Amino acid sequence: MKETIQLTSLEPSDDLAPFVESFWMIENPSDEDEELSTFPDGGIDLYFFHNTQYPLHISLVGLETDSKLGSMPKHSILLGVRLKILAAEYLLSTSVADILNDRITLENGFAGIQLSDLENFNAFCEKLSQYFSAQLTGPIDSRKKRMSELIYQSHGAITVTEIAEEANWSSRQINRYFNKWLGLPLKSYCDIVRFRHSFDSLKAGELFPKEGFNDQSHYIKLIKKYSSLTPKQLAQNENDRFVQLYSQD
Repeated sequence: MKETIQLTSLEPSDDLAPFVESFWMIENPSDEDEELSTFPDGGIDLYFFHNTQYPLHISLVGLETDSKLGSMPKHSILLGVRLKILAAEYLLSTSVADILNDRITLENGFAGIQLSDLENFNAFCEKLSQYFSAQLTGPIDSRKKRMSELIYQSHGAITVTEIAEEANWSSRQINRYFNKWLGLPLKSYCDIVRFRHSFDSLKAGELFPKEGFNDQSHYIKLIKKYSSLTPKQLAQNENDRFVQLYSQD
């Protein structure tokens, strides 16, 4: 990881685990902007950004299907929460289909977060956790819960047919749900989750995962699709700019 970039993360409580993957914070305390690349990871993100130009800027980021090159401005801090697929319906009550590969700005005051809340990461996580817990007012559809569990437990290495049978929910209904709430079909989402899970192997110096892929050519094709790089190039993590590779611990 870049010595100037500081990364912190925290897992959610058990009751939020079906909807929240993690809370996280990235800081750049240096006098220079830092170049960072991001890749599709299957997460819906809430961003809470602060620097001298933007005292508090809140945005909702939809799922991504392409790699992006950006930068972390000097003397800035970015706190966020990475949400799982069911969060769109049950925590946000908002479809993110229209912001696939895009984002929208949210009004300041979302979830009661103020600028002062960005000064303490643990307090920030607790405040957001309380807000999210308050959104869970009704029962969760058992079919949707099982579908989500299967996707994440298998790291995306599962077919639409298998999910449909296990969740007792038709493939057509599942894809309708994904397109409505997330903006892409289930198979595409599973491919992104598989791509993201391969980071563990790449960090260990393994250019072909032990599980999740039938052959190496298929694996290389998927890596190139979502990163525009070969597994070897991705594993080299040139200039430590691939932030998600060192955020998987």
